[in-house]
Amino acid sequence: ILLLRDRGLLRLDDPITKYLPWTKNLGLPENSSEILLRDLLTMGAGFPTDDPWGDRQEEMSYEDFENLVSKGISFAREAKTGFEYSNLGYALLGRVVSVASGVDYFDFIKKEIFNELQMNVTTFDEREPKKTDKVDGYANYDKGLTLQAITLPGSFSAMGGISSSINDLVSWVAHFQSAWKVKTKSVLKISSVREMQEPQRHISTVMLKDKNLKKSKTITTSYGFGLFIDDDSLLGRFVSHSGGYPGFGSHMRWHPQSGYGVIALGNLTYAPMNELATEVMNKIVVEVNALPATKELDIWKSTQKAVETVVGLLNKWDENIADKNFAMNVDMDKPRADRVKEFKKVNTKLGKFKVKDIKSDSPATAKAELKGSKGSIFVEVQMSPEKDNKIQKITFMNK
Repeated sequence: ILLLRDRGLLRLDDPITKYLPWTKNLGLPENSSEILLRDLLTMGAGFPTDDPWGDRQEEMSYEDFENLVSKGISFAREAKTGFEYSNLGYALLGRVVSVASGVDYFDFIKKEIFNELQMNVTTFDEREPKKTDKVDGYANYDKGLTLQAITLPGSFSAMGGISSSINDLVSWVAHFQSAWKVKTKSVLKISSVREMQEPQRHISTVMLKDKNLKKSKTITTSYGFGLFIDDDSLLGRFVSHSGGYPGFGSHMRWHPQSGYGVIALGNLTYAPMNELATEVMNKIVVEVNALPATKELDIWKSTQKAVETVVGLLNKWDENIADKNFAMNVDMDKPRADRVKEFKKVNTKLGKFKVKDIKSDSPATAKAELKGSKGSIFVEVQMSPEKDNKIQKITFMNK
């Protein structure tokens, strides 16, 4: 969908009826807005969760699918009012891909994604891999492990019905991880690959204790475009998605800041690979010390220089230096005389300063520990957004 968006063949804010006229009688709840492609992408169309029903619909023909939808859908909520995972929504997006591109969905995905990423063994048709290259899927019934029949491609395959390998999935995950590199090749625009991994719809926020760090933390879970995002207050951002299917369970998960990722595959119906992958990924992040904090190298040179400027003004106030480096709002926010008094008070209390450490969560902001001859203090310096940026805010704090 984003590839077609980038090529100008569709807009995310187009209504689904523009591409699929047979969806006009879905039976929207009263007071609901129309369903946009963006709503389907972010699981916000209002459809009810359809696992495991959806997993059994993959082989449905396009004709049967259109007949099913044209009769109307049961809605759990109005569009855009909350997250609810829907395989049906992605099946509809698969049909949109075919209409907007003018190419059958399976041919489009193979040419534009699988081939481009050299995912050479990945296929929608489970009959294609050699028997010796395939792992069978099982379900655990009362009578024991039972072999599950393969399913063939159909209208619901767009929800994710592929057979793949670890090597191919590594290419897939690496494609997302590469979005933060300066120069890299990509199937999509690099900005679109990053956009997929940004929160688009909030799901939940929970507080719990980190098993590795033994500290309390919050995890805010959101949905991007086809991906889950977990913002962990201690460990940073994780991007992931699971695959649950008759005979199989899988999970892929990565940590953009460190560059590490985990792929876990199991051949049992809905095998809980997400639990294992999450535990492993968290441990890796802690052990390689990839905890969230922007490195000093990531801070703008102008931000770093601004910290030195503030230190210089603390040690010896200079009106010309202040005039040259302060943004126009600084003296409006605090009269110059008051700021001079503040700087001199800090200097008198703690002595002559030098920078001990700089940390930040943004290139435009620096939180620096300043070590004085009689003690230490922290200062946060924030830069203005102009091309020739200047200091827009200075805040002293004890920690």
